[in-house]
Amino acid sequence: MLALACASRVVITEVMANPTGKTGVHYPEDRNEFVEIYNTSDSVIDLLDWTITDEDAIDLIQAWNDSSLLDPESLRLGTTWLDPHCYAVVLDPEYTDTAALGGYEQPYHFGPGTLILTVGNTTIGDGLTTNDPVVLCSADGDTSTFGTPWDTTDSIPCDAGDGISWERIDIDGPDTVSNWTACLDTAGCTPGAANSMMSYLDLALTGLALADSTTTKPGEPLFATVNVSNSGWMPADNWSLSFFLDRNGNTLPDNEEEDTTLFGPPLLHGQDTTLQASLTCPSATSDLCARLLSPDADTTNDFLRLTVLPGGAQRLFDLNLSSFSPDGDGFEDSLAVVYRLPQADGTLKVTVFDLGGRQVTTLFSGRPSGERGTVCWNGLNSSGTRAPTGIYAVCVEYRYSGTTRAEKLPVVLLRK
Repeated sequence: MLALACASRVVITEVMANPTGKTGVHYPEDRNEFVEIYNTSDSVIDLLDWTITDEDAIDLIQAWNDSSLLDPESLRLGTTWLDPHCYAVVLDPEYTDTAALGGYEQPYHFGPGTLILTVGNTTIGDGLTTNDPVVLCSADGDTSTFGTPWDTTDSIPCDAGDGISWERIDIDGPDTVSNWTACLDTAGCTPGAANSMMSYLDLALTGLALADSTTTKPGEPLFATVNVSNSGWMPADNWSLSFFLDRNGNTLPDNEEEDTTLFGPPLLHGQDTTLQASLTCPSATSDLCARLLSPDADTTNDFLRLTVLPGGAQRLFDLNLSSFSPDGDGFEDSLAVVYRLPQADGTLKVTVFDLGGRQVTTLFSGRPSGERGTVCWNGLNSSGTRAPTGIYAVCVEYRYSGTTRAEKLPVVLLRK
């Protein structure tokens, strides 16, 4: 095992071990492998005869002299000197092979000014596999690694996906599982350019709730909160979201639907915040919606809603949604049945029926643990198979002190 104690000025920042295409000599998965490195120092560094290894074979880094590269005038060729705070890409020597087979010839677009390097062999190491670590080392012991080669029991390196590279998250951070991610760029890699997460903005709405509204009547203030998290890597500044009461079901803030805009604080990666809005309780059942006004990299988590039933204190239960789509995408995958009982010593039954009056499934039957609670429907019937798209009735029956109360509400189940 190589000694890996020295801090590095030149850092491995991206590794493509599984290029798109067929594997084998002269085929894309062999000739399109690359390793990206970055000079973190303020000095020019000569990488001539630095070693790079996959721990199966050791290669010497050399200058790239083949001008048949695409857009060679925008790249640095014929030298091994890496400028400060710049990228270099170590290419397989056969990247521009005229005997290339299987297509995917020269598939990469390198960042302007990228220093192109290669190795004095026919492959990088003996050919990178998805579980090969990579070690870069100078004669003076300046060392950088990918894939924690000293720890064969952790989860990297592994396959990031066909045509997808591994990218270091924090260039100054250590070679640890938490500091690598599969490339998020649509191209699958970013050779010679800033790693994809540096421009990956993704705010996510992670929760929407009403303050206790059991006594709220139409026209009275209605307070709601939404939780927002920065799930991306790029800091989120100057963002806002819209709160509105959707009365016509189109999930858009139309006229007279009391659209309120809230502005959020700056959020770094992993940070979250909670915003609160005050609206007027509607006179009829409406959907309370929250939507980010600046769509980002993942728009599937930019919208949340729940159903508001005015004067809900008189009902046994509410549904958190008027429709839901249990398709496994993490968005509105289950329906919450929120019950409020007059006392806790009775028997409760929560059942789902279709429009023909046939029982689909029983969500709860027995004595509740308290006067308030929630049961959820995941869209499955009593046999464990998926209920089809359609309108269903959720029925709640409560027997207590010689009295029986029964109520039902409709819900729409959607399938893609």
